[in-house]
Amino acid sequence: MAVNRGTEAYDLSLFEKRPAKIVEFETNKKAQREKQRRNAIQSFLNTAATLCVAAVALMVIGVLIFSRIRLTELDNKIKDMDKRLVVLNSETIRLNDELARKTSTKSVEEYAYNELGMQKIESSQIEYIVSDNTDKAVIVKKEDKNVLEAAGSAIVNFFTGLAYLFE
Repeated sequence: MAVNRGTEAYDLSLFEKRPAKIVEFETNKKAQREKQRRNAIQSFLNTAATLCVAAVALMVIGVLIFSRIRLTELDNKIKDMDKRLVVLNSETIRLNDELARKTSTKSVEEYAYNELGMQKIESSQIEYIVSDNTDKAVIVKKEDKNVLEAAGSAIVNFFTGLAYLFE
């Protein structure tokens, strides 16, 4: 046997990179069921989130519409109240003018003279009351009394006045 040493060629193809072989495994039924369950849960959560967002959006739109309606109602009420205020202010001005006209000195004098038959006061109608005591006022009626009755009533009034002072 002849041995050739050193003349042998190296097989370098063993060191080259080879493409990976794609091997298809059988699907695991348990993993497949778990994946379907996860997909169903994810789809449910996506649907629920979409419905929640839609509900919130509808609520916001509803609140905006309700607030606009309420704002319009309140604006109309304010306008009505402003109109009523203008009418009441004009009525107040009219009534104040009428009151001033009816309570003027000239109209009161005319009413008293024409309607009530009153007349202007004369100096003979004025009576003055003299009081020694500033605490009380006594109205003295003029009556036709004789001298004795007048003196008796004066003495009674004097002692009555003293009784009030010492109480």
